[in-house]
Amino acid sequence: MDRFTEPHLVGGPQEFLRQPPSPVREDDDRLTYRWRNGYEHYQLDETTGSVEHRPTYRWAYHTTIAE
Repeated sequence: MDRFTEPHLVGGPQEFLRQPPSPVREDDDRLTYRWRNGYEHYQLDETTGSVEHRPTYRWAYHTTIAE
């Protein structure tokens, strides 16, 4: 994904979607964001296509940081 293209995120915590931070990891088919006590993971949704020429990523799962 082009670093200048904002992805279209679908699903996950509503508070997160209002103003998501920059991803901490960008793979070809997954974005990972650090948020609160863990990470939000989004998977590329190829069935939906793109919205306004932005790739669509659908929320997949949350992982918690163990401390």
